[in-house]
Amino acid sequence: MRLIAISDIHGCNAQLQRLLEKVKAQPEELLFLGDYVDSGPDSAKVLQRIAALERQGAAALLGNHDALFLDWLKGLEDIRYYCDVGGLNTINSFLSLLDIPPVDAFTICYNSRKEAEIRTLIQREFAAEIQFLATRPLYEKRDQFLFVHAGIDPEKGLLHTSKEQFLNIRESFIHRYQGEEFVVFGHTRTRRLHDTDHIYYGSNRVIGIDGGCAYGGQLNALIIHDECDELYVRRDEKWHTWHEQGADHERIIGRWRMNEVHVPSTSSKSLQVP
Repeated sequence: MRLIAISDIHGCNAQLQRLLEKVKAQPEELLFLGDYVDSGPDSAKVLQRIAALERQGAAALLGNHDALFLDWLKGLEDIRYYCDVGGLNTINSFLSLLDIPPVDAFTICYNSRKEAEIRTLIQREFAAEIQFLATRPLYEKRDQFLFVHAGIDPEKGLLHTSKEQFLNIRESFIHRYQGEEFVVFGHTRTRRLHDTDHIYYGSNRVIGIDGGCAYGGQLNALIIHDECDELYVRRDEKWHTWHEQGADHERIIGRWRMNEVHVPSTSSKSLQVP
């Protein structure tokens, strides 16, 4: 059976749908590595899609942005910070499913009563989606592959990795990991690692797949089945920041285009080579 890993969807529901069509995936083949919400336009729809696939056999992990959303719902995350990292689009995606007009950044950031009303509304109307997100595991093991959102402690190993590290670790894991298993991770955009949005194959058995879809990059799928293949769908327009509102925002979204590229397969024996 194939394994198909996808990470850091960040509300890009149209790109996710297109990618799933291209890989022709069965639910039990899919592993999602977290960060379903924030920045992109359709976080609520992405979350509902992932939850439906998980009920059919897919695996879905928790990401740091998913944890941020849960913390905001609990009143544990400052709304100004959450908006600054893409949370306003997540909030408005849930309001959109209820046919409620979007809230602007100033109102939700500086009107605590309005923020509380919206938080309570989302908690009430989307209890199933929130429960799904709150019960996501931090890692998944399949044969010689370990799947995580951000990484593991490179010195203490999997069993002694903290939740904070699973969700947020970057360079210390990526460059210092020396384990026997291949570790497939998201969180750190691959462009930061090798100046391209394509999948990153580290010489130390780490495989980074976050193509930065919501930030002008692409949504990657790592396909593992005797060999490793890569498919992606791309957004050609740079994503706009959370404070940009209105008709121009919609016009920019409408200009995004998707292309696909098939990267020649790489044998599993050479996965250690970048």
